[in-house]
Amino acid sequence: MPQPTPLRDLGPKSRLAEAARRLVASRLADVRHEEDGLAEHLSEDGVHDMRVATRRLRAALKVFRGLGDLAPLEREVKKLQDALGEVRDVHVQGAWLKQAARQEKPSKRAGLEALRTSVEARLGAQEKRLRRVMRRWSERTVPALLREAKRLEGPGRYGGKRVREQLRRRLRKVERLMESYSGAPDALTAHELRKEVKKLRYEAELFRPALRRRMESLLEALVPLQEVLGELHDSDVRLELLEHFAAGGTSTERTAARRLLEVVREERSERAAHTARELQRWHAEALARGLRQLLK
Repeated sequence: MPQPTPLRDLGPKSRLAEAARRLVASRLADVRHEEDGLAEHLSEDGVHDMRVATRRLRAALKVFRGLGDLAPLEREVKKLQDALGEVRDVHVQGAWLKQAARQEKPSKRAGLEALRTSVEARLGAQEKRLRRVMRRWSERTVPALLREAKRLEGPGRYGGKRVREQLRRRLRKVERLMESYSGAPDALTAHELRKEVKKLRYEAELFRPALRRRMESLLEALVPLQEVLGELHDSDVRLELLEHFAAGGTSTERTAARRLLEVVREERSERAAHTARELQRWHAEALARGLRQLLK
């Protein structure tokens, strides 16, 4: 995963509005950098990297929304993120099916290739939609973001009490979802936990220059958790996709999907166990470090 461009000359006593202006502009520049790489070809890595950059930009717009009229712009950035996500999902599942076909006996590859062809048939339409959204983004959203970033104003310090309370609220929400997932480890709860972990991670990245030691401790605990939750989510998406083909595909697709469902259910079980271990590590290590105390 690409790292956000680091900002220098910001500290805990910097004005929050100054930090917000610089961070929004920096996160926007990161998105535009990834956008330039997709001008000719919507590569798998490029789409993924731009999607991550848009998430980081959205995190900044949400955190600093009290300093300007950022909510409508955040919704526009989400449209771009969603369009990137639709293309990314096809890339991920198509690549998995391609790998599964390579590992299968030649006599059984036809069904897997049929599944991959059906999945990737959606790619053309999704890429056309993404190109339309990217044009709107470039022509309308970017100029509006640049204007609004310059106007951000308000009280507070970059490492002040308001910032730490925002992070505490997000941390408490993550831990509530952890408790919910531990009690009922279903796909929906895992998905909600994954989203909140990502939000907390990107917010921690935003405030790393102001609260360096604290945010680095938090990120050290968050990044592995986000990764295993992402793998679990990929399995859940794959299960839903294969269940669809097992019910409504062609005869060849149904046969291949039923065979793959057994593999993916086992994969999902292993990833769920890995997630449970990671949550145990979080409670054993993160709480021992006193992350809540670090945010006081």
